[in-house]
Amino acid sequence: MIACVLLVRWADTIATPTTALLEVAQRFSPRVAWVEPHALAIDLHGLERLFGEPRAIGEQLRRALAKAGLETHVAVASTRTAARLLAHARAGLTVVAPGAVAEALAALPIALLPCLLGDETPVQELVKELVGKNAKPRRRRGHAPVSDLLLVFRRWGLRTLGELAALPAPDLAARLGAQGPRLQALARGEDPAPLVPLVEDERFEATLALEWPIEGLEPLSFVLSRLCEPVCQHLERRGRAASILHVELKLVTRTIWARRLELPAPMKDPRTFRTLVLLDLESNPPPAAIDAVTLRVDPTPARTLQHSLLERARPQPEQVSTLVARLSALMGGRRVGRPVLVDSHRPDAFTMETFTGDDQPDVRSPESAVRSPQSGVRSPNLVPALRRYRPPVPARVRVVDGRPVQVRATRAGMAGGAIEMMAGPWRCSGEWWACDAAWDHDEWDVALSGGTICRLSRDRLKDRWFVAGVYD
Repeated sequence: MIACVLLVRWADTIATPTTALLEVAQRFSPRVAWVEPHALAIDLHGLERLFGEPRAIGEQLRRALAKAGLETHVAVASTRTAARLLAHARAGLTVVAPGAVAEALAALPIALLPCLLGDETPVQELVKELVGKNAKPRRRRGHAPVSDLLLVFRRWGLRTLGELAALPAPDLAARLGAQGPRLQALARGEDPAPLVPLVEDERFEATLALEWPIEGLEPLSFVLSRLCEPVCQHLERRGRAASILHVELKLVTRTIWARRLELPAPMKDPRTFRTLVLLDLESNPPPAAIDAVTLRVDPTPARTLQHSLLERARPQPEQVSTLVARLSALMGGRRVGRPVLVDSHRPDAFTMETFTGDDQPDVRSPESAVRSPQSGVRSPNLVPALRRYRPPVPARVRVVDGRPVQVRATRAGMAGGAIEMMAGPWRCSGEWWACDAAWDHDEWDVALSGGTICRLSRDRLKDRWFVAGVYD
C-alpha cells in the first residue's frame, strides 16, 4: 500500500479547508480517510496507470489543491504513519521510496510523536511545565501518559525517531509498559490499524415536482410508480432492502403531509411499495391537493432466504405485507395482526402485534405423545381446546342454591339444556383500580344434556350470565 497524507496548514481563499480538501482528494482515489482534523490520508495503490509515478501523483495533487486555494504539505510513503510524520516535518512535496522509510524517519525529531496522538505541544514546553526548577517531574491532571514518556525519552538522551526505533522492544516494554512499544512502532512508521475509507451516506430517495396539483389516489398511483422504480433499482444495485418507507406530500397549502410505514420484513419490490403507500393514504388521505411527492426509504441489508425441503413453503413477505395492509385498510389497523398473550390474570387478555409471517408454529415435543395400549402406536396427546366467544354470548341461567342447573343461550343455533355435570366455580378478579377495566367473574365448566361442554361466566359486578366458550 502506498499512502499519501495531505496536511492543511492554512487556507487563503476559502472558509472551510477540510471540505475542499476532501473534494480534491476524492477526485484521485475513493479510498480516503481523516487522520487528523486537518489531515487526510489517501490510498494511492493502483493509481500508477492513471496518474503515473508517486511523485507525479503528488505534484498533481499539489496543483489541484493550489487551485482550490489550499496551502498543503504533501508526503508520499509506504505507510500512513510515515507519511504523517514527514508531512509534519517537511513543507512542500516529500516522496520516500518503500525501502527508504526507516532512513527518512531516523533524522526526524522525537517531538513529532505527539502530533500523531492528537497533541501538538512541543517537548520543550512539556519539559518546562513538568520539570520546573527542581528538575523533578510532577504530574498534573489532564496530561496524557505520552507526555511523561516523552520526558523519559528526553532524560535518556533520545532526540530522534531513529534512536527510539533502535531500542530493544522487550526492554522498552519492561520499563514503560504497553505505551513504550506503541510509540516505538510509530517511530518506525508502522500503521497501528488498516485504512478505513470514508463511506458517504447514501440517500435512497426520489422526488417528483408536479406541473399541476393532483387530487385522489388514482393519479397519485402513477406518480408513485415513477418514484418507486428508481429507488428499488438503487437498492438492488447496493444489495440493500427497505425497512421503513417515508412518504412526504407537499400540499398546495405549503404544508407537508408525511407518512411513515414500517415494513414487517426487508423488501425492495416497487409494486409492493406503491400498494402499501396507496392503502395507507386511503386510510389517511391528505387534506389538500398535492404539488410534489417524495419517497424515501431507510436501507437495511437484504435478506437471503434458504428454503428447506422438509418444510412447507411460506408466502413471500411482499404478499403478506400487501394482504395485511388491505385488511388494515378494510377493518382498521388495531384489528389486524398476531394475537399475543398479556401478562395478566384476566382469562381473555391479549394484544395485537404486527404479523410478519415468520412466526414458527408451536410444534409439540416428542414427550407430549402417548402410546396407545391397543395398537402400541404413538399418537398425539389430545387436549380439549376451549374456543372463546368474543364477545361472550349472553345467556339465561337458572340457579338453585347458588349453582347453575339449566342454561339457555340467547344466540340462535347455540345449544342449551339442563346441566348434568359441572366443575367450579373459579373466581377471578383484577384491575380494581381502573373503573372501566375492572372485572370480577365466577366461571364454571358444565356438561349439558345434549353433550355440549361449555364454560359459563357470571359477571359479579353486573350480575349477568354469559357463555364464555365451548370445548371441542
